Amino acid sequence: MKRAFALLALGLFALGCGGDAGGAVAKTPADTATPPADPPADTAPADKAAAAGKPAGEDEGAWAGEAEAKNGKAAEGNGKTETRTMDVIAQIVKDNRQPVRDCMDKVQKQLPDLAGTMVIHFVIDPDGKVTKAELNLERSTVKNSEVSDCAVKVISGLKFPPSSRAMKSEVNYPYDFKKKQ
Repeated sequence: MKRAFALLALGLFALGCGGDAGGAVAKTPADTATPPADPPADTAPADKAAAAGKPAGEDEGAWAGEAEAKNGKAAEGNGKTETRTMDVIAQIVKDNRQPVRDCMDKVQKQLPDLAGTMVIHFVIDPDGKVTKAELNLERSTVKNSEVSDCAVKVISGLKFPPSSRAMKSEVNYPYDFKKKQ
């Protein structure tokens, strides 16, 4: 009786884990996702992808845009590549860093030991206007409100090129300040 119960429990356990009552081993996802060794000769890879509802060349199990991301290419939306890149944004901020430096210099006259990194988080709308700017408290070591408020005002006044894909951009831009000597 105990032996029959043990066999029944083992069979139910195997069945619940994806096996069958005949003692076959459960298949893993890798076993079930293995493509056939020789695809039919009359079906081209692009035709199979189209039949599966996927663009030609897209790997099974890959997320949308994975191949482009792995190749370092910008994903294209609406047939356009984004022209407002992080490099473009960084260059505009670098070209306008002197007013932020002036903010820090003014405060360092009273606090000469004030130094460190100040990270400004800002959002650029699709038209190139800064819609939000604030001190990133988690990433900043300089948390002087006079410096950060002044820097936020400078960043908020910058104009960036419009997004070619009508997208917003979020940026965390660091400023590294040394002690006054």
